[in-house]
Amino acid sequence: MKRIVLVLVGILLSASASAFECQPYGCVSTISDLYTNANGYIYVATPDDETKANCTVYPGNYFVLKPESQNADKIYSSLLAAYVSQKKVQLRVVEGSPVCELAYVRMHVDF
Repeated sequence: MKRIVLVLVGILLSASASAFECQPYGCVSTISDLYTNANGYIYVATPDDETKANCTVYPGNYFVLKPESQNADKIYSSLLAAYVSQKKVQLRVVEGSPVCELAYVRMHVDF
């Protein structure tokens, strides 16, 4: 009986861990690196494998928030909050994007 319980716990833990890996739509993770260049582009990296996303990852495995994106300032505020608090955030990319452009971010208590 103990063996069955241990197997079930192992399955549940591995299933919940894989839910936070990067997927074709983007990643649900913490932010490990966040920087802005002189042109205003904001680069976001996670400790996970961004290359699993359905887009061309910027060199160094970064997602990109373009300053001309609608609500870029609000998205950047969310990114900063997630980075400082080390909370998980959903980073949704524009699938097929040549630079893994961020479409939106989602912060949620249950991540």
